[in-house]
Amino acid sequence: MPVDIAISRRAFVASAMAVLPTAVAAKPSGRPIYRDPAAPVADRVRDLLGRMTLEEKVAQMRCIQYTKGDILDEGVFSAAKAQKVLPEGIGQFGSPSDTFGTPRASKDYYREAGETVDYINAVQRFLVEQTRLGIPALFHEETAHGLKSRDATIFPIPLGLGSTWDPALVEQIFTLVGREARLRGATVALSPVLDLARDPRFGRVEEFFGEDPYLVAQMGIASVRGQQGRARPLGPDKIFTTLKHFVHGAPQGGLNTAPADMSERTLREAYLVPFEEVIKVADPAIIMPSYNELEGVPSHANVELLEKTGRQRLGFKGAYFSDYGGVTNLVTDHHVAEDDSGAAVLALEAGIDAELPDGKAYKMLPELVRAGRVSEARIDAAVSRVLALKFEAGLFENPYVDRARALRQINTPAAIKLARTAAQKALVLLKNDGVLPLDPNNARKLAVIGPNAVEPLFGGYSAVNAKAVGILDGIRAAVGPRISVTHAEGVRIIKPDLTGQHLPGKSARFADPTENASLIEEAVKVAQEADTILLVVGDVPEITRETISTSSAGDRSTLGLFGDQDKLVEAMIATGKPIIALLINGRPLAVTRLAEKANALVEGWYLGQEGGNAFADMLFGRINPGGKLTVTFPRSVGELPLFYNEHPSVKARRRYVEGKSAPLFPFGHGLSYTSFDLSVPRLPKAAIKVGEAFIVEVDVTNTGERAGDEVVQLYIRDDVSSVPRPVLELKSFRRVTLAPGEKQTLRFELGADALAFWNIDMNRVVEPGTFTLSTGPSSASLKTVKLTVTA
Repeated sequence: MPVDIAISRRAFVASAMAVLPTAVAAKPSGRPIYRDPAAPVADRVRDLLGRMTLEEKVAQMRCIQYTKGDILDEGVFSAAKAQKVLPEGIGQFGSPSDTFGTPRASKDYYREAGETVDYINAVQRFLVEQTRLGIPALFHEETAHGLKSRDATIFPIPLGLGSTWDPALVEQIFTLVGREARLRGATVALSPVLDLARDPRFGRVEEFFGEDPYLVAQMGIASVRGQQGRARPLGPDKIFTTLKHFVHGAPQGGLNTAPADMSERTLREAYLVPFEEVIKVADPAIIMPSYNELEGVPSHANVELLEKTGRQRLGFKGAYFSDYGGVTNLVTDHHVAEDDSGAAVLALEAGIDAELPDGKAYKMLPELVRAGRVSEARIDAAVSRVLALKFEAGLFENPYVDRARALRQINTPAAIKLARTAAQKALVLLKNDGVLPLDPNNARKLAVIGPNAVEPLFGGYSAVNAKAVGILDGIRAAVGPRISVTHAEGVRIIKPDLTGQHLPGKSARFADPTENASLIEEAVKVAQEADTILLVVGDVPEITRETISTSSAGDRSTLGLFGDQDKLVEAMIATGKPIIALLINGRPLAVTRLAEKANALVEGWYLGQEGGNAFADMLFGRINPGGKLTVTFPRSVGELPLFYNEHPSVKARRRYVEGKSAPLFPFGHGLSYTSFDLSVPRLPKAAIKVGEAFIVEVDVTNTGERAGDEVVQLYIRDDVSSVPRPVLELKSFRRVTLAPGEKQTLRFELGADALAFWNIDMNRVVEPGTFTLSTGPSSASLKTVKLTVTA
């Protein structure tokens, strides 16, 4: 269990770049200070660092991946092999839950929970008992929307979590995620992702919370507080968080690893905002740089970004861990280093403390020090940050995992209930002509049709869960005896492999058009016998994910329904039956035809393990949808980039030869089974001075006949400024639940910084003048009031 550390990690690492003194003398008892749990972390680090050889130091900056068969014997950790591979120990292990690289990998991607615990304990036992200094390892896992481990709880993807507009719920979710990860032996979470979803072609947008800097910041704070805790040092069921990816921006062509070309002003105005806020409020332990170039320099070699911006301006005091292959990519992708030795020099000088996943370049560091190409002081500073994490996590006192507790407390009934609540709140009703909700007591035949109706789809950075419920199973479990449910696949989005599972690590193979034509014919027959069609279409994880290579692409050049799904849509429209359409997907899709013709359209995203039950709850009116979009839906890929907080010159001329451009669905949009009335916002004080806080009040009333949730959104616009500012900037929001006829007055208290921006001289200031303050249920439906700011 973590010790009560007398000095904060933040206070210690602030001085970590200094050249550290030699080892502190051992206590009179003869026990080294680094073994004393009562000693301050700084003293323990100095003592241990002074005892280490150069090779032992560099080992702490390296990682070993799940694919390393040279420490495994038939998939089981081998201490004898590890003696040869890890004689100086190792800093961390990556993804211990995965089986990649083992004999099982071809048929089974993930270890059983007990196997994972046994593996971690065997590794730690070797490091503690059979290496000279007995330094345990960190273990990192992916936790974007749940622990990426067999049978761990799976929540909606971050776009879905963002659509809840409920940071308190998101913190509760990530509290559970962090607990499950720590129970299985992980000490580092590779989340949250704080990138902005401004280009839906980019396959990684499924990892993002949304397009708005303020909203992403609030979700990021909730994630860090949930997983890492609200105060340091790390608690017993907590895990270090990693902010990602510093900074992706909007990559060229929507292509993973492509350059993100933007001005310094755009960087500060938008893409850095979530990182700055989360660093300031939540004290994350780790940041992971992005693969791409930023302002012409690869992030993993970018001194300006990592040291000057990250550490000096944003105040980050933690460790920088590379993205997988981010250091060696300086050779292979960016061509700024001739070989791995050159890449190691660039990355270390930029501030990368640990190289993931295998330390291929950093293993050259001892020779580079001896050759005078890097200083040992740089090594010491990096190792100090890694060791500080291990002491704070209590690994020297308790490096092992409680196997029985890990098996007992994963995916519990309470966790499953929370997953269902998350999925319910993530659902966004985009269109409804009154067909929803269906009355479960009215006799009807419901045809559930579409490629995403059966299998529970989780999206990227998720594993498998035997308790997961797909859409069709959720509906069948919910219907009464008066509703009959039939099913047809309709089309296949991609050709399934032998396992029949859709997993993000697999390569997409195009479905057979001839086979799809037959499936559509069968679907039409099923639909013609029904009263109502539920059409479940969208994406599969193989086409919405991180693009790793040309054979495993997730970035797209178009945004329509993939494959033959549009043919299925047209066939269903031609039946003349009422259509309820559900999107299960990982990116905003340009579904203009479906949006026009469907009687109801629901955005589900990848909903997690309880998606089927949650959607059935909504379909039959057991819950009232209240989610809102956190991304703008375009009508065509040609409209990109398209986001609500654009600059005024874009909005003024948003017209093409084909006609005026308007989003298919705007940022913040989402309907309900009830109706709400929002008053004009009020200012208790309509004029303030520069530097003053201010208050905005708005009344919200449920004017319908059902209880429901409304998300009240507050935006600002600086009417005249020294440089152009966005036409709208989200500055606060609140999700409230109201009974029929109930009225609440919401009071938003905003600090002076809510009006600040980077002026013509690149100073962050509040300029005197008038500001338009707007409130409403979406960015496209607002009522306004004027605030005057004087010098």
